[in-house]
Amino acid sequence: MIFFETAGQARTFLLLLYAGFGAGVLYDVLALPRRALPRFCQPGLDALWCLMTGAAAALVLAAGGESAFRLYSLLGLVCGAAVYWLGIRALIRGIVRFFKRNKNLQ
Repeated sequence: MIFFETAGQARTFLLLLYAGFGAGVLYDVLALPRRALPRFCQPGLDALWCLMTGAAAALVLAAGGESAFRLYSLLGLVCGAAVYWLGIRALIRGIVRFFKRNKNLQ
């Protein structure tokens, strides 16, 4: 049994990686107003994130010619978000902490 049944599914998977990465970035961007707004506005921002992420996934699946959300679709989104959260985001936060710490020493 092969994971991708058609060549288009591999392309769709890679596009879903990008969509998952974008979902991670969008979550961090929406975290800024989430901290500033009162607690009753926070679920609205979470719903906005869900709608935008779902729309991105639906657009990618439609562009890839897929008619259903399958397991590899979810895996692509999760892997893309994990690359952002565990890789890029952690690296950026480490660099910011390093410079903040060294700025206070001078």
